[in-house]
Amino acid sequence: MMIDNLFQSAQAIKKILPQDNRITLVSGCFDLIHVGHIHLLEYASSLEDLLVVAVLSDEYARRYKDVQRPIIPQLQRAGMVASLRCVDFVYVSNISPNSSETLQLLEPDSIVFGEDLINPEKMEQRIKNVSSVLSDITIRFLPRYTEEEVSTNLIIDKIRGVRT
Repeated sequence: MMIDNLFQSAQAIKKILPQDNRITLVSGCFDLIHVGHIHLLEYASSLEDLLVVAVLSDEYARRYKDVQRPIIPQLQRAGMVASLRCVDFVYVSNISPNSSETLQLLEPDSIVFGEDLINPEKMEQRIKNVSSVLSDITIRFLPRYTEEEVSTNLIIDKIRGVRT
């Protein structure tokens, strides 16, 4: 797959990032891309000059989601995200994209999290971690897409016949 804005690492992106542009960072599994993912990426792309997306590696996603995920391999998921008009740079990440290492390297001006209403303590910890590395970063939260119920798990369940 030959996509110009798909990179092997955050370090590779850093080497070519224009210095005078503001950057938004978003991360996720992006398995079975759906309207909720598009909602997040389009919103994030509207915030700064460039949108950098960290697609979680297969290994990281298994730890984060479950052992049967992701359905789609990492390079295919990254390629699909990279093909979207609203996305400027994509890389596959085997560590938390919110890690101090990644944040210090890319120095994003803003970061977007999907609102986690189920685990507010986890969200508070993310905010503290990010703010401790980059004190002037803008942290934004995007409420879940709610025009209809949508998630990768719901799609998987529907395919399996668990939900209709």
